Amino acid sequence: MNYSGHGSIEHFVHGTLGCRCPEEVFRSVVISPLPAVAGRPAVAQLLVGSRLLIHVVAPPAGDARDWIEQLASHGRAARDRHGYKRFRLVVASREPVASAGELKEHFERAVVGDERAHLHFVARHQLPAGLEPPDEWVQPRPERSRTVAK
Repeated sequence: MNYSGHGSIEHFVHGTLGCRCPEEVFRSVVISPLPAVAGRPAVAQLLVGSRLLIHVVAPPAGDARDWIEQLASHGRAARDRHGYKRFRLVVASREPVASAGELKEHFERAVVGDERAHLHFVARHQLPAGLEPPDEWVQPRPERSRTVAK
């Protein structure tokens, strides 16, 4: 499905996350909700071309170790399984994340030595339309997945 906000996705990936993906990868952008599974919180998955896998999560309550390492491992495994170039985990919140240092430490522990996995902290208002924080989803449904193309 054509998506009028493709420029905002490209701006988010290039400007906010600092990714240097070539413009041609933005011809295919897929946004999908992934429901919470086995203690892992729900995420918004953004696939840019067949190169970049981005998971967006709102920080859930509780101990960071209970979810950040699991998200890092899951994202890296998906990246490797599908042959993507990079994985980026984006923690989006309304206010600065008080435990950002702890989250970064646990993420780095989970991805030690992996130069193709990155952690980002962004304010929710920096997210492009269509990439809502998962905690605002009422019920993730397959029909909410969509392909975004130029």
